Amino acid sequence: MRPFIPERPSSLPPRHIGSPSRTVDEHSTTARPGDTLWTLAADHLGTDATDWEIAQEWPRWHEHNLDRIGPEPGGLRPGTILRIPPPLFR
Repeated sequence: MRPFIPERPSSLPPRHIGSPSRTVDEHSTTARPGDTLWTLAADHLGTDATDWEIAQEWPRWHEHNLDRIGPEPGGLRPGTILRIPPPLFR
């Protein structure tokens, strides 16, 4: 019996084609399929961000968007428009 080896999808499923772009404006962003609060915070912080910095930032994203995500951070759904939290230091 051969072991099951999944094939990589050749392209995005049709339901994802035409999904909104991530950035809505400088103060908000739209979650895309596969996004998490971690990945959104990491993208916002930039490529120089450390795991520690991202770990400090993503809970701020959750708190700032609690009314849109709900109490469970993993409840983020594609298409949700999130407010970007203000910087900690100006």
